[in-house]
Amino acid sequence: MINLTPGTKKLTVIMLIITVIGVLIAYNYYSYINEIEDPRILHIKKIHLRYNQAVTENTIGEAIALLDFMDTEYSKIRHYHNSFERGVLCTDKAAIYLTMALYHTTDEDEKLKFLDLSKAFLDSCIHFYDNWQNEYSDLNEDMINEKVTQDFSDIESDYKADIIAKRIIDIKFALEEIDRRYSVTYTNLGIVMRHKLKQDSAIFFYKKALDLWKDNHVAKSNLNVLMGGEPIKRGMLEKMFPPERDKE
Repeated sequence: MINLTPGTKKLTVIMLIITVIGVLIAYNYYSYINEIEDPRILHIKKIHLRYNQAVTENTIGEAIALLDFMDTEYSKIRHYHNSFERGVLCTDKAAIYLTMALYHTTDEDEKLKFLDLSKAFLDSCIHFYDNWQNEYSDLNEDMINEKVTQDFSDIESDYKADIIAKRIIDIKFALEEIDRRYSVTYTNLGIVMRHKLKQDSAIFFYKKALDLWKDNHVAKSNLNVLMGGEPIKRGMLEKMFPPERDKE
């Protein structure tokens, strides 16, 4: 039996109390985060966690099915029908099919089929981004507030004001990031075109990607290779602290 000194017992009790308080704070915090999330999409958020797990486990069929389900659910809600979220889902679908084309098949016909599917989803991604940006880019904060408040009018919650405020923050952040999202999409289009042996189109998309985000390393390296150069390797510092997109 271990004999604890009074000081050790006191310290143990204090540490136990701190641990319990920490657990309670974390529980209340994440409960609040759930409370201020749009209740109409909470089930989609949970499905997204399953999707992340499917990607980690490399269960491609399940990942695609979950992406299709999330996209269908977003499409049912007016506010999200042409949202940037649906563009992100299309990007994820395109990335899966591109990965399958490059690493999961040696059959040329199947590879072309996967490349075509990837391109189709990338085109859809641009469609969603275009529609969403056209809807929000010219709105000031008051106008965004008015629009979101109207779109969320049917929500009944004690945290409704916080739910609306969070959505406005999400929209403003997405507007800041939209060029980078476009850039990733055009980069993937460049990769698709490169593997379809359409080099001029690939170069066009890589350049377009870099016009939108000059620090897009993947586009920069792939373009350099197509122009007869070598892949560009990032230095250790750049890997640890990648440059941010210019906020101009």
